[in-house]
Amino acid sequence: MDRKVRTVGLLRFSVLTPTYYSERFKTLEDTAAHLFAPERMALRFRLFEELCLPSLTGQTDPDFDMVVLTAESMPDRYLERLVDLIEPLPNIHCLPVGTGNHYKLLQRGYNAVPHDDCTHRILFRLDDDDALDKNFVKRTKRLAGGLMKLNGPKTPFVIAYNRGFYVRSTGAQTEVFDACERAPLSTGTTLVAPVGHGANPYRFNHRKLAQHFNTYSDISVPAFIRTIHGDNKSNPAQMGLSHKLAEAEIEAQLQIHFDTTLTRLRTL
Repeated sequence: MDRKVRTVGLLRFSVLTPTYYSERFKTLEDTAAHLFAPERMALRFRLFEELCLPSLTGQTDPDFDMVVLTAESMPDRYLERLVDLIEPLPNIHCLPVGTGNHYKLLQRGYNAVPHDDCTHRILFRLDDDDALDKNFVKRTKRLAGGLMKLNGPKTPFVIAYNRGFYVRSTGAQTEVFDACERAPLSTGTTLVAPVGHGANPYRFNHRKLAQHFNTYSDISVPAFIRTIHGDNKSNPAQMGLSHKLAEAEIEAQLQIHFDTTLTRLRTL
């Protein structure tokens, strides 16, 4: 069969919903107070503007759509700032939503990009404080094309990128180190599926995706930069190899794959 594939990513920028953060806050008002606190918003915008967004606008293959899901109830000054950042970018879309079920809001976000006449979708996820390497979209399309031939046109599958870098600023100094994980991370994890399949890469905990889908792990190049800074929703843990590269090797790979430097990451 002829396949026509569309690539769509989604990230959450302070989405307010009763089914997200519910383990930490008893009421929606408490959640909103945390999400929209000035100190937190300053941090999220800094990481989004200086790390996450440049990794999207710098993709070598710009033929993809990115949905930035956010809260309709976000204070105007923050929502206007977010829209001003995104509006000039033709393939990145800001979608403010209400306080519905978290996963249904994610489904709405992915479905906001028209299917047109595509037969399959490449759906990836990203957090607003992380980054992807500049060849992420190009490489994902190539892998998806080959794996569709292997799995067949009707079988959904996951592509996980398990090699990359962490920026950890929870100690006395900011540490940048390499890692090769043994289970899928959130950053860049991709679900390839026929149109109408219904699921997206947020459907299950990313560490457990291999229990639900055929999963391909790619460690050919460093594909992610993940930040650990004290405002992470989950408790980030490295599950695999780490700290194997010398500083000079890290610097070289950051410049090749992310167009960034150790100095820039340490000053985030």
